[in-house]
Amino acid sequence: MPDLREQVKNEGFCLLALCRDLSEFVSSGQTRKTYLRQTEDFLEEYIVKSLKSIEKAVREAVEQQIDEELLKSKLREFESIKKALSLLYVLTKEAIDSDTLSIPYSLTTLLNDIVKKVEGSELVGLVVLGSSDLMYYKYNLERLRKLTRNLGFVIKDYPVLPEDIGILKFPYSAAHDVLENCILFHEMGHYIYERTELEKSFLKKIEKDLVKFVIEEKVLEKLKPLQPHVAWNRLSMYVNGLMAAWADEIFADILAIRILGPAFHLACLQMEHILPTNIEGDKDFSRTHPADNFRFKTHAEWLKEGGWNNVIAKRTPEISKRLEDCKKLELKDFKIECLPPLEGKKDLEEKLHKWMLEKFGEMVLKIERKVSDKVAKVERPIDDFTANDGLVTEYLEHGVVPSTVCDEQKNKYHPNPTTILNSGFFFYLGGMKKLIEKIRAKVSQPEKRLKYEKRLNEWLAKAIEDWQILQMGK
Repeated sequence: MPDLREQVKNEGFCLLALCRDLSEFVSSGQTRKTYLRQTEDFLEEYIVKSLKSIEKAVREAVEQQIDEELLKSKLREFESIKKALSLLYVLTKEAIDSDTLSIPYSLTTLLNDIVKKVEGSELVGLVVLGSSDLMYYKYNLERLRKLTRNLGFVIKDYPVLPEDIGILKFPYSAAHDVLENCILFHEMGHYIYERTELEKSFLKKIEKDLVKFVIEEKVLEKLKPLQPHVAWNRLSMYVNGLMAAWADEIFADILAIRILGPAFHLACLQMEHILPTNIEGDKDFSRTHPADNFRFKTHAEWLKEGGWNNVIAKRTPEISKRLEDCKKLELKDFKIECLPPLEGKKDLEEKLHKWMLEKFGEMVLKIERKVSDKVAKVERPIDDFTANDGLVTEYLEHGVVPSTVCDEQKNKYHPNPTTILNSGFFFYLGGMKKLIEKIRAKVSQPEKRLKYEKRLNEWLAKAIEDWQILQMGK
């Protein structure tokens, strides 16, 4: 028989060492002051308090005499603490590594300003962390939230992970690429979607409609499963999982287009390397995302609603052509690439997928209404763009940061960040030639292009930062 009391002590001392190391890690970052306010709040208000609560509880367990029958439960508690510390370590390391020199600082601040306006609350906040992954995503805090809730039952004063916080991740390889980081507007959309009641409403409606579909199509009678409840659960999980994931993605896309404009669409094209106009592919809905061309169809509709059609047609005619082609597509033109648990019965598979796409179309309409409600107080980006795009473009052609632009009458304007990003992206795609022609340097055109693409991103980031400083002075 193992000595449980000794095992509790050994496990406890290991946890105390982990807490100490992690606390020192956080303190080192605080000393250097390398991270942003949102990250600092996350570390101080949650990580530090969590470590103190864990350390106090473990120390009491190690030092106090515990009844024999409680030793096993204490070891189970220690196992939960270990899992929590593992997650906390990963987040802490990424938070401290994500200093002001390695993240898109001005965009991070801008996103936090926007999310506060959309949510109507000063309490909400986005922590933006770098990642070695090559993708952008919203970090799923569900597992950590569950762990913290469970620890709250066994550790006195254990802080619950704030519901208002969201963590977005971007690839470090794009740390200084402001234009590609327009994808972060989409990730912000995932955070806002999470805070709506849409998913709960959708899942309830899907479940009800799926029951009707299964009965009308006699699905279980045709499958003749040995365990009907198992077959139903598998089908329900398949349908709910796919449609919930698609809804989340479309909500994030629509919100990004509405708040930012074409710069988000252009960032999608650049990231996925699909600037050509061919639309024959990209018609398959995957387990996690709607087909690209369906997403672009939605982009096209919302860009039109936002007043961008003429601008896109004039500045990027090839992209305008692709958007127009995507807009003509209907749901029947798409298919779902993953197979449902219907034992290979093709007729049922086709009927189910057709039904799913029809139901998803209904969900998109509800998503559009919810986005419109959410952003009702956010100004349309086309208005400031129309007023200031020409001046911003002129400044960029001369290599000047477009923080404050002046017209011929010497009137001063401070373009909004959305204008800076949209004008900057259009300039990147079609206006760099004028800037490069002005540069007298004995280097090749490709070298010039690469150098000034980097400079362009720096100018745009600086312009957004300057705009934020100017707003603070008002």
